[in-house]
Amino acid sequence: MSTSLEHLLRQVISTQNEILAQQKESRRLIRILAHHYLRDLIANNLSKPIQRHVFELTDGLRSSRDIEKEIGKEVTQRTVVSWWKHWRSLGILEASPHYSGRMQKVISLEELGIDVDDVEQE
Repeated sequence: MSTSLEHLLRQVISTQNEILAQQKESRRLIRILAHHYLRDLIANNLSKPIQRHVFELTDGLRSSRDIEKEIGKEVTQRTVVSWWKHWRSLGILEASPHYSGRMQKVISLEELGIDVDDVEQE
């Protein structure tokens, strides 16, 4: 390999490393901002413990009927679907990559610093 080609390759790698470092810093700052926003959004829209429990169970694998059964009929399948639609419109749920018609949370309550143990107590 010629010296000029090696030099060019080193410059490209150096530039890529700088871009990667900038992306990491941007990602870190976005996560900080998003964390506060999501925490407030969830606190304002999942005010009842049963809602937070359903939210935590929304993992993209469970169906609305699975959640209804797991909770023990405290909430109906139709209510789960209704909440899912609302939460998806807020951006705190997304379509499951595994199953059509199922949803998954974009972040867990635990990641937001919301005590998951308190969620299961009504």
